[in-house]
Amino acid sequence: MRFLLQILLLAALLNHVSAQETTMHKEWVRLGEDSVALITYIKPGRNHVFVHVHENETTSLAAGLYMLEQMGGKLITIEHSITPEKNRYITFNHKKKRYRIDPNRIFTGDSSVLLNNIEMVKGRGNIPAEVSSIVQHLASCIWDKVKDHNIIIALHNNKNEPASCKRKWLFWTKYEPESYSILSYARTFGNSSDSNLSCSDIYLNPLYNNSDFFIVTQRQDFDMLLQVRCPVVLQNLNPVDDGSMSVFAAMNDIRYINSEAKHGNAQEQETLLNILLSTIYR
Repeated sequence: MRFLLQILLLAALLNHVSAQETTMHKEWVRLGEDSVALITYIKPGRNHVFVHVHENETTSLAAGLYMLEQMGGKLITIEHSITPEKNRYITFNHKKKRYRIDPNRIFTGDSSVLLNNIEMVKGRGNIPAEVSSIVQHLASCIWDKVKDHNIIIALHNNKNEPASCKRKWLFWTKYEPESYSILSYARTFGNSSDSNLSCSDIYLNPLYNNSDFFIVTQRQDFDMLLQVRCPVVLQNLNPVDDGSMSVFAAMNDIRYINSEAKHGNAQEQETLLNILLSTIYR
């Protein structure tokens, strides 16, 4: 009886949310001589926030917008490319030099980590402190939009290409390891990486593609997803500070869940997000 009431209450909530309007607001943030657009979608409902920082990971954005329509909340995404082609990295110009950043490697209180994550792609010399401050401002603008929510749900995609040997020249081939997936967090052959050094626990479900999984920063969320048999990685209490939002959220004791899925697996990502939110709010 209690379970039936929970289902009826959830159905009533979804009907209420579906009747609400989704609003969109675009804000421009200066980045040197260029600008980045922060786009905010809001639909009345729950107090979670989706955050989408890699512009070219379009499958995860579509899945996030779908779930926003279903259950409400807020979604933050970034636009920065001046051509129709979407790009993972943000490039900007400052004083006749061009720089490039990964927008998921700018959330850190360690100035040396941030500086190392800024690449000069045109020009010579060291990266000046003022460029680091410019990037830090963008990170602060994004963080200010997500930090006050009950839960941050990051939206990401990966390629998960199998390991292969690619011929480069007539007598030379190059080994390409398997690309990023949940298996990146499993230590293999005694070898360590930043991924598995930041992993405390891992649960794999063979019914899911290795590309489709969650990364969480709190034990309660690992246990919650384990109960519903969702592939999940628990970030440890002392992760490598690589400038990612997951590490920064953990350092600030904010509940954070990263949704990963193979690019193009929109239905699979929507299914996992639906299981996640239904489990959180049941």
